[in-house]
Amino acid sequence: MKKLYALAGALFFGLALFAQSNVTFMVDMNNEVVSGDGVHLAGPFGADGYAEWSPNAMVMTDDNTDGVYELTLVLAGAYYEFKFINGNDWPMQENVPDICRVNLDGNTNRKIDVAGDMTYSVCFGSCAACNETSVLFRVDASLLAEGEGIDASGIHVAGDFQGAVWNPGSHMMTDGDGDMVYEALVSFDPTILTDGTTLKWKYINGNDWFFTNENVPAECGDGTGNRQITLSSANVLTDVYCFNACTSCIAPTMVTFLVDMSNETISPNGVHIAGEFQGWSPGANELLDADEDFIYEITLPVPPGTHAYKIVNGNDWNGENNSSESPATACNFDGNRQIIVGEEEMTVSFCYNQCSETCVANPDPADITFRVNMAETAVDAMGLWLIGDFTVPQWQDGAVELTDLDADQVYEATITVSGPSEIKYKFVNGDVDVSDNEESNMSACAVPNGLGGFNRTHDRSGEPEVLAVVCYDACEDCATNVAELEGMVNFNVYPNPTNGNLSISFNALSSMKADLKVMNTLGQTILSQNLGTVVGNSITTLDLTSLESGVYTIQLITLNGQINRQVIVE
Repeated sequence: MKKLYALAGALFFGLALFAQSNVTFMVDMNNEVVSGDGVHLAGPFGADGYAEWSPNAMVMTDDNTDGVYELTLVLAGAYYEFKFINGNDWPMQENVPDICRVNLDGNTNRKIDVAGDMTYSVCFGSCAACNETSVLFRVDASLLAEGEGIDASGIHVAGDFQGAVWNPGSHMMTDGDGDMVYEALVSFDPTILTDGTTLKWKYINGNDWFFTNENVPAECGDGTGNRQITLSSANVLTDVYCFNACTSCIAPTMVTFLVDMSNETISPNGVHIAGEFQGWSPGANELLDADEDFIYEITLPVPPGTHAYKIVNGNDWNGENNSSESPATACNFDGNRQIIVGEEEMTVSFCYNQCSETCVANPDPADITFRVNMAETAVDAMGLWLIGDFTVPQWQDGAVELTDLDADQVYEATITVSGPSEIKYKFVNGDVDVSDNEESNMSACAVPNGLGGFNRTHDRSGEPEVLAVVCYDACEDCATNVAELEGMVNFNVYPNPTNGNLSISFNALSSMKADLKVMNTLGQTILSQNLGTVVGNSITTLDLTSLESGVYTIQLITLNGQINRQVIVE
């Protein structure tokens, strides 16, 4: 009889795994200008005829005309990743804040664990409802575990995000990856705070005030034992400090940074390093060139772990005689460099703005003409601007206005560019100091800037150049010209699906320079290939056998625009 009971239990468990749940996805678009192509949900949802990770298959609807778009799917109990798209293609995907995406510094999808009927509701591009603030609290409990131990009731966080009365047992923290760093994502209305921006809290080893709770030093608190920060955005990530301390639990590692500045004119303000490990202060830690060989050096204590940083040729983020690195794409992590520090002393060497240890000579200064088609976007009364890491000063402070002298809706600006071969830039329609006016939907052909947006890139030759026309806030020229390009090039990929050996054919009616890119569903470039000048019938191959199974975009790039084809790698 016991065997029968055991079999019945196993059958019940198996059926539970295949149970279907109604999951309603809701995204509030009241803070966005909704695309005329609609709002879509993309993810690995193959049920009911939906294509996996299609940016245009799963249409969300605003049935209540309240600005909240919804879609209900029937899903098996499992872990899923997904994103919302304000439009019907990947360049219009949302930028998910790091604190509520799959990885803090990696996979940028949203995530959900389906375990029964449920609703997932957020503001587009945020971690909570619109006008709410989200904070990912983090505390290192490794020394606590070695000492008195983690209480059976768990570690909790309490603070004025709970209102006037702090509750020590209502917000439990978890350690999903077993690294002894406990986390809790909390969302709240910031108006509940005394001044709307100052947040105070503390961690508790237990779920009541009778248990051990923190009494941190004033250097990271409010002077009364509570932790304190000033909220600077709607999505905040706290530092990982040791329980009841203002520092890491792990002893720091001595790291020597060697930076080749031979391509640069050294700022009279000196050369400095700024990063997560020193509070992003651009003037606090100066590198020195003791033997005058243009190799600047500094040794700093850095906590073990992964850290973002960059070099500043000066001592401030902007202004006269100051400029910060814009690392080349191969070593660019959301606009910064990245270092992984272990427990042994280490040395890192690199050229300013480059990825190599020693500097490659920069191309000669040369004129570059930037062109953007505004046929689909009304030009703001405050003008249309170009900002980049090559203007003097960099970015907004050195903005260059574009003009349309021949009234063809293609705006242009020609400037002399010097410095590294790879440059980064974007167009701004209106006041350059308002981030909402910047381009933001061209992620498929750009790199993250570390501020939630993207920058275009170009490898300059050192000769005068006229760049291809692009549509504002897009990767290619406006739709009419893309249609013309489709008529000029018969572009095909096969077999599709493919086992990884992909053939690409095209019949170019006229001679043109072309490149190929392979991009994943996040718009990240996986492979690229320069085709040189093509004309007539041509066939080339791509080896995709190293890629994981999934949907990829093959992009043909020419001076006349770009054409995309989707391919499934099995």
